[in-house]
Amino acid sequence: MNPGAMEKAAERGSWIHNAVENHIRGLQVHPPTDYTPYWDNMPQKLDELFSNGKVLWSEKPFNQPQWSKYVGDDGVGRIHYYDDVTGWGYAGCCDVIYKDGNGEIILGDFKTSVGPYSANFPKAKADIPEQTRKALISGVFKLKKTQLQLAAYTLAAETCLGIKIDKTQIIVSTPIPEYSVQVFTFGKEQVEKHKEQWLQVLRKFYESN
Repeated sequence: MNPGAMEKAAERGSWIHNAVENHIRGLQVHPPTDYTPYWDNMPQKLDELFSNGKVLWSEKPFNQPQWSKYVGDDGVGRIHYYDDVTGWGYAGCCDVIYKDGNGEIILGDFKTSVGPYSANFPKAKADIPEQTRKALISGVFKLKKTQLQLAAYTLAAETCLGIKIDKTQIIVSTPIPEYSVQVFTFGKEQVEKHKEQWLQVLRKFYESN
């Protein structure tokens, strides 16, 4: 166990989310020294992702008045999913929804991590440091967990906002130069698969409580 690690991670994540909100609004961001490695390459990546597109929704929505009923007095947007038949539901705050240069609607989630995320386990014979190997293994499980989170937000966004999510995306910032900003994008088939997996998790939760 690492005392205080979870609190530090939460504080760092909150700072990054606020920084992204400010960047979207065209405001300058000045990271404290401890967070500089997590932010250095993020503005360039955000500009690249949003290029020729439009941000439709963020954690603190500001440019879609038709969705204002989902924004609380604190300025935070909260969307929900509810199944009338089963009575199962939940609510949450997704980080960003944007239309890219190809007209596809993408729902994204921002993460900060001391180690990289990974879509695959490292190969046994891969010539990489043991610490990196362990981080990549851990990163696979982090990715899978976030895929379910994205699926939950996708169902809620489609229910509340009346839009169809074409892709989901995980944007991870780390202090490691070779993994500075990672972007994992999931297409329609993967999105549908993740939604099915999330609904299974939701069903198990309600059936056991």
